[in-house]
Amino acid sequence: MVALLVFFIGYMLFSSANWIVRKFGEVTYEQIMFHLNMPFSSEIRIVMSYLKNTVMTGLIITLLLALFFCCKYRIHIKIIDVFRAWVYKHRCLISLGWFIFCIVFVFFKMNVWNMITFHKYKSETSNFYEENYIIPQDAKITFPIQKRNLILIFAESMEATYAVTPKHNYFGADLIEELHKLAKENISFSDNEYIGGSYQIDGTQWTQAGLFAQTCGAPIQLPINDPNWFHPKEGFFPKAWCLYDILKEQGYNLTSLIGSNGEFAAMDKFVETHGQQKLLDTNFYAERDGIELSFEKTTKFPDRQVFDYAKEELKFLSSQKKPFVFTMMTLDTHYGTYRFADDVCERRFGMHNNIENVVSCSDKQIANFIEWLKEQDFYKDSVVVVLGDHLTMNQRFTKEMDRKPINIFMNSPVAAINEKNRIFTPFDIYPTIIESLGAKIDGHRLGLGTSLFSDIPTLTEGKMTVEDMDISVRKKSKIYDWMLYGKNVHK
Repeated sequence: MVALLVFFIGYMLFSSANWIVRKFGEVTYEQIMFHLNMPFSSEIRIVMSYLKNTVMTGLIITLLLALFFCCKYRIHIKIIDVFRAWVYKHRCLISLGWFIFCIVFVFFKMNVWNMITFHKYKSETSNFYEENYIIPQDAKITFPIQKRNLILIFAESMEATYAVTPKHNYFGADLIEELHKLAKENISFSDNEYIGGSYQIDGTQWTQAGLFAQTCGAPIQLPINDPNWFHPKEGFFPKAWCLYDILKEQGYNLTSLIGSNGEFAAMDKFVETHGQQKLLDTNFYAERDGIELSFEKTTKFPDRQVFDYAKEELKFLSSQKKPFVFTMMTLDTHYGTYRFADDVCERRFGMHNNIENVVSCSDKQIANFIEWLKEQDFYKDSVVVVLGDHLTMNQRFTKEMDRKPINIFMNSPVAAINEKNRIFTPFDIYPTIIESLGAKIDGHRLGLGTSLFSDIPTLTEGKMTVEDMDISVRKKSKIYDWMLYGKNVHK
């Protein structure tokens, strides 16, 4: 019995590590703690997947082993009987060996050594934020008299990696032909001469972290000793002054639309704290339209439906007298292969929901939506920004690939001085969005970011390397704690 229990625990470790890496790619401490703090109801589908692929499978295998070694059989085959007797006699040693193997497997599969290495920085204090973080509340920002609307599209896991360029062709075809074309025709900042993007920094690698980094200019770094502090009564990073806080103060109407319930990636807490935005999620439309939500799927709406809702809301917002900010997030490309829209696209790359099919279909849907925007009267007074929220977590990608999330700025009244061969991070997108609206920031910097429309070097182009920043953001900081908790906690 003890041997079977040890086997089951070992299998749970083995299968959990396999499942996590398969679903999320290389994970970080912050990513794990963030999602452990999220209500499970926001990702029932993921929970069900975990239970099916780990707990249920482990129980079935363990039960079969128990039947094989413990039950009496009428038919006897000598070699099987000898094997069964030998295994039963050495069951404790075998189960212990299996358990040790599973521990070693988890250590390497989950890259635990890197977690331990980066964990040590949590105990160190630095002046990184004191020296480099520009408090947005103190910055002087001048907006034009005629304010432009902002339409911000966060494309789930959308990378420049999917494109074919003289520099790379990873999938044998350009999976984002339409977005690639839009990037060439408009402003798209890149780390090379072709389509590219920002360098991912620790604390920016998942949905809410990517959104926060690109609209607030800082990473999500959670405390180790008490992760429950992440959601204090004062709100979601209450002292961080984000894009939405600035535009709310400027008289904008703010709306965010997501194809899941508001608990996904803590969007409800984020929009409530920053700009008191109107949140349109599955719960909102279920109540309004009488939609019955599925428990297992938590009902995530397909992107085609989200784009229809977006058109409806944009028509309403454009009828108001105030300028507006409309943020939406796509979901079909979650994990790279979440959902294919058969009623919108043809399966060009086989009959499966593979990256090639799902990404190319998402590319088409975003492009169709942008074409619709161009036909609307409000488009001439609007800036449209398309951003990949983070790198995809799909296992088709390797460390050898040069990977960057996509960014496209359309219809901006501002010309970019230098779009190409830039070394920038998601933090730089924050002031870049502000200045894309025609606003002027004294010094061109907010948070940890520098506007890419300016000729001012970003932090990673001047003061430090990307690797230096990646380490520095992990260390303790009074300014960061002030943003996180709304008060100083380090004495």
